[in-house]
Amino acid sequence: MNLFGILGLLLVTSLLVSAILLGSPLIIFFNTVSVIIIVLGTLSVTMAAHGIDGVLKYLLGGMSRLLLPANATPWSAQECTQAVHVARSAGTSAILLAGCGGLIGVIQMLQQMDDPTKIGPAMAVALLTSFYAVLGNLLIFIPLARYFSEAALKVEG
Repeated sequence: MNLFGILGLLLVTSLLVSAILLGSPLIIFFNTVSVIIIVLGTLSVTMAAHGIDGVLKYLLGGMSRLLLPANATPWSAQECTQAVHVARSAGTSAILLAGCGGLIGVIQMLQQMDDPTKIGPAMAVALLTSFYAVLGNLLIFIPLARYFSEAALKVEG
């Protein structure tokens, strides 16, 4: 088990959740549209670019290997390098989708200018898509790419 990896992810998650709870209820940071755009969008773009293997083996399986490395047979340097490539690609896709979500939210806001009660939900889409993409990169894609980049170097030499 990668205790420092798990500890690091738990600590940063705890810090972020604590910071949110100091100022507001946690539920206001959940937006279904933003989750769909970032989570399903990132998985879909990654699958389109790297196939189902890219998502299942290198993203989902990669996270499993990052957190529980003792339970898995070692990957070759080529597999580690592919995992780095897929993780970076997914992270880039998430950020680009955040831009799309932001634009969707702004367009929705502009269309609702006559009804101020509808501006808030549209602004939530605009902002929370970026928040989710940054969290995905911070908690998943960057650690995954870093872990497998180091693993590839160990296997090679």
